[in-house]
This record gives sequence, C-alpha cells and structure tokens, in this order.
Amino acid sequence: MKINHHADDATIMAYAAGTVSEGFSLLLTAHMEVCSHCRERMSLATDLGGELLCEMEPARMSQEGLSNVLSAIEADNTDPITPFESPSMSSDMASVLLEYVPHGLDELTWQRLMPGIRQYQLTGVESGNGSVRLLSISPGIRIPHHTHLGGELTLVIEGAYEDEIGHFKAGDLADLDASCNHQPVAVGNKPCICIIATDDKLRFTGLLSRMVQPLIGI
Repeated sequence: MKINHHADDATIMAYAAGTVSEGFSLLLTAHMEVCSHCRERMSLATDLGGELLCEMEPARMSQEGLSNVLSAIEADNTDPITPFESPSMSSDMASVLLEYVPHGLDELTWQRLMPGIRQYQLTGVESGNGSVRLLSISPGIRIPHHTHLGGELTLVIEGAYEDEIGHFKAGDLADLDASCNHQPVAVGNKPCICIIATDDKLRFTGLLSRMVQPLIGI
C-alpha cells in the first residue's frame, strides 16, 4: 500500500508524549499499522523524548512515593491483549479498528445523515468536545463546505476522496487544524469509507448545513 498523506510532526510528537485524545490516538495507531514511514517517525520521536528526559535534572522520590509505585506494579493484574481477527474485514483495515467493527463494515447499523452520506458513531472513545465516527460517502457526493473549531484526523479505509488539500485513498491520513477550509468529495466508482476523529465541532459555512448540524451531531 502506497501512502501519500501522513500525520504532522507536531501530531507525532504529541502522540509519542501521550498527550493526544483517545480518539486521535486510535486513528494514529491505525494509520501507523499500515504506514512504515510514520512508524519510523514515531520511533524517532520516542527516542528524542527519552534523550530529553535523560538530560533533565533528576528529582528525588520520597520513600512513600516509591512504595506506592512498587505496590502498583506488584498489583498489576492487566489481562494480556489477545489479537483481534476478522475474516470478513479487508486486509487493509488496521487491526486496532476491529474492536469497533468486528463483523465488517457491511454489518454496521449506519445512520443516514443526508442523501449519499451515512455515519456510524463510535461510542466510549474520549475525544474532548468532538467525536469519532465512520463516514460512508457515495461516489460524487460532497461533504458540505466547512472549517474546524479544533483539530481533525481523517483516515481513509476504503475508496477515495478529494478536497482542496489533495487526493486521499486507503491508508492516507489527513491531519487538519482550525485553519483548514475544505469540501471533500468522494471520487471513484465505490463509496469512500473513512474514520474521522475531531476534538471540537465542525463549522459549516452554508446556512442549511448550519441549521441541520444540531440534528446530526457533527
């Protein structure tokens, strides 16, 4: 799989530092499963963080604090992670997403947002004031023109779309901030299915889109 669009450097650093939301972490983990370039960048960011920690002046830990840490380690009963596999899922689907779509995309209970656009919202994923959802966009259908109140990550799972930034296909990750103003359109002969994480609401520019926004929860 040839991937042309990746996470920004700042996003990679935040992910390595553990400061991104659960929703952003989910998409970044999924992207890195299929993107060796971003895995290498993540490794470099982690190494850099380790070097910075080594250069910091060490702080003395109290005996009580040390005892609490050791007790927590001894009491750790975390179950081992079992690989999640699904024969019905495309081989290009990152395994981290299978927890949310274990039976395949066709078995999801999609919600119709507007003609040609369906969504499936992932519940239980922390995303600040935003959300994490799957979108299925029919060929030729455009998402209403919008900007963002915060950050947005979009990972294409199947199909492709185009916007003012470029052409995005399976595996590509769009890393957008509040300065982005775009109108994605699904291209090709099959629906574009993508997973989108936001940390705040979208800001639609059209009057009709703004009127229905509270109803569709985007």
